[in-house]
Amino acid sequence: MDEKTRISYYKGSEHLTDVEGAEGIWYHIVESVKEAGRQDILSSPTVLDIGGGLGEFSKYLNSQGINCVSLDIQDLPVDPLANPVRGNIYRMPFRDASFDILHGRGVFDNAMYWHSFPKLVQEIARVLKNKGILAINDFRPPPGAELGKLFRRLSID
Repeated sequence: MDEKTRISYYKGSEHLTDVEGAEGIWYHIVESVKEAGRQDILSSPTVLDIGGGLGEFSKYLNSQGINCVSLDIQDLPVDPLANPVRGNIYRMPFRDASFDILHGRGVFDNAMYWHSFPKLVQEIARVLKNKGILAINDFRPPPGAELGKLFRRLSID
């Protein structure tokens, strides 16, 4: 993965249930993208929301004309407007370099989920385009050491 690929951390709410929450998260991601000097991807970004749950974030972005896919392993009643895909984050059903931005909310919190971070990070790096943005929205983000092996960190608090 290119050294200019970035990670942004945004500490927000545990659950996203309204447009204001989705809008706020997208605002912070856009700021991270700008800070990373990647405004070029904002004209027509492809976004993957891993651990998308009910698809609120993805549904919001799609309603704004932004191409977003909501990936979750659970079989949940997701609105089709969220562009839901059921799948495992360790074997995402997407081609290499498919997304400009990958967003994860709660997925990286090892107090909530046990992860093989090297496998997770490797799979994220596979589906992100070169110089892509990984946006982590967690109360307890993963240690930077694992992520730092493939990504350059950009903190937004």
